Amino acid sequence: MFERLLGSADRLVAVDVETTGFHKTDRIVEVAAVTVDRSGEVIDEWDTLVNPERDVGPVHVHGISATMVSVAPHFDEIAEALARRLDGAVIVAHNLAFDLRMLGRELERASARFTPGRGVCTLRLTSAKLRDACLEHGIDIEHEHRALSDARATAQVLARSVGNAALTTQPARLACPGAARTTRTLRRHQIATDTLPVMPYLARMATRMHHHGEHGDALVYLDALDWALADLVITSCEAAELEQLALELGLRPEEVEHAHRRYLDELVAAATRDGIVSDQEYGLLTSVTAALGLDRSRLDQAVEQWRPDTGVGVRLTSGMRVCFTGSACYPDGTELPRARLERLASALGLEPVRDVTRSGCDLLVAADPTSQSGKAGKAKRFGVPVASVADFLHVQADGVLPVLSCPGVPGSGHRAAGSTGA
Repeated sequence: MFERLLGSADRLVAVDVETTGFHKTDRIVEVAAVTVDRSGEVIDEWDTLVNPERDVGPVHVHGISATMVSVAPHFDEIAEALARRLDGAVIVAHNLAFDLRMLGRELERASARFTPGRGVCTLRLTSAKLRDACLEHGIDIEHEHRALSDARATAQVLARSVGNAALTTQPARLACPGAARTTRTLRRHQIATDTLPVMPYLARMATRMHHHGEHGDALVYLDALDWALADLVITSCEAAELEQLALELGLRPEEVEHAHRRYLDELVAAATRDGIVSDQEYGLLTSVTAALGLDRSRLDQAVEQWRPDTGVGVRLTSGMRVCFTGSACYPDGTELPRARLERLASALGLEPVRDVTRSGCDLLVAADPTSQSGKAGKAKRFGVPVASVADFLHVQADGVLPVLSCPGVPGSGHRAAGSTGA
């Protein structure tokens, strides 16, 4: 399966790390490696909790408490076991730059010699968060933000998405001279877990976000923002790390600003899933807007129609029939194929249809909602609500989608029942 991808290597290893954060002082709290041979068969799985020798960071994200890691091995104790798996293998990860950065710092502390080679980043390959990539390819991810589960999912995403992608790889080299050869690990299922804290409201909103249409470096940067904004604040240390990441990625200032705007837009979309932006949500969004250095007016304009008693939208329900019209583009201007939109619709539980009819279509999504196309004309006659592709890319399953109109005409019971506001 991976003959062309592996080149001179005999295997690839999908890795994932859970960490206390994303900047230089942060440490790994869990690591997993799933080894796959040239035929695509999984030949080894290895994972362990790691004592980070500091606080464990956002427990609500990775589910790892201080008690769980108190008897776990330190990283230097597991470095040799990791080296046996990574040395000579092509490394694969979902956000490869992040995983390699965290592994590289830990290996440096352990006095290891590490050359990562040229691996494969499935985040760049799919242009989607791991959860979204799994959903699109029909992959069951057991427990998100658990290292072994994420590493397994990453290997499967690679197998189903690599296709004919032109990828050049080079195996990693990793040696740990003087490191003790030990098999000691501590896996999650081997230890009783504490009762985890309730996930903060903003973090729950962020888990609903996806970044359809963003690619490459911008997507990697957006992924880092998830960590930095978990507490609504970007500290000076985090700001410096983000600035350094942008430099490493080669992002221009205007591209960073675009990423910040996109992040806020995604967060607004998550907040509007229930069809309203409450005062609590508005306060959180205001804090994020300030942390991102964005103008407050941008937020106010984005949420105006979702504030109490102002919104007009249609709630997406399973089985709702949706039709697409017009030549759509991603936010960065690249072409957005109709087939991709239809796959996204199916992932949201909707049923794509080819035309607008009185009884066979519940929603029209248009590249230009003001279009005078034949489908748009039918939508107007039949009372079918019309939404924009831009809003559709942000909406969540069971969320509320802004529409130009929602007439609730006789015979449109499905639409009227899913409507909110007036």
